Amino acid sequence: MLRYVILFVCVFAVLAQFKRGKPRRKSEKPKWNCTDIEDGLYIGDCLNFYRCQNETTRHLPCPGDLVVNEKQMWCDYKDLVAPPCGTAPNCTGIIDGNYPDYSRRCQYYYTCLHNDFYGFTKCAANLLYNPEKNNCDWAFLVKPPCGGAAEHVYPEKPDRVG
Repeated sequence: MLRYVILFVCVFAVLAQFKRGKPRRKSEKPKWNCTDIEDGLYIGDCLNFYRCQNETTRHLPCPGDLVVNEKQMWCDYKDLVAPPCGTAPNCTGIIDGNYPDYSRRCQYYYTCLHNDFYGFTKCAANLLYNPEKNNCDWAFLVKPPCGGAAEHVYPEKPDRVG
């Protein structure tokens, strides 16, 4: 559901930007040439899409702080986009499951499934992700490095397949 909301906001922002005719940030001038290229949407770089239609080029820069999400073919938040354009965790070769987001002090966890990143989930207020229970829990029940429960240390990176 959240992804559809983000998609709607991105599409609306791009359309509103073209209607006003003023980009929100400096973006490179169109360098894409649609001559002899099949109609469709193409990625220029981490900040720009190009739409080719009847050999005409239309430059579609991502608005605000959004970047190109190559997998979804829309503009998205950096933390939801894989490198090199974004900062989402790399799930390639990682066992399917949920993993604590240490950069956010385990208040969030992310899901890897079939080598793909499936987004972040935020724990309710004052709770941390507990890998042992695979749910959000009170900090005193979560072992380090996320919580304060004693005598156990989790690996800093998820296990790889194979």
